[in-house]
Amino acid sequence: MNVVRTKAGVLFFQIAPAGFRILSAIDQTAAALSTDLVITSGTDGEHSGPADPHHTGEAYDVRSQGFSPELKQAILNGVMVKLGFDRFYGFIEDPGTDNEHFHFQRKKDTTYP
Repeated sequence: MNVVRTKAGVLFFQIAPAGFRILSAIDQTAAALSTDLVITSGTDGEHSGPADPHHTGEAYDVRSQGFSPELKQAILNGVMVKLGFDRFYGFIEDPGTDNEHFHFQRKKDTTYP
């Protein structure tokens, strides 16, 4: 059984409905691809200001290091297909660096539900 884990220190002070949807998509993708996924940032960390979707429980970062390029693409596609492209987006942030990770969030200027 493959699961979603959190890096030590990750906080979830608030989880908005969009956040629950993202967490569910991450969990379903871990199961579908038979791999563990690690959330590296919730409402914690340095982000782009108080209105950043991380702080409102509408964005999460997931570790991407250690996966083959094909598995990275499968993870990104798997989460996004489950979320839908109309109100959510995801991408590999800082590719090729020590800070590389998946970032998933509710799209700016949208509401969920």
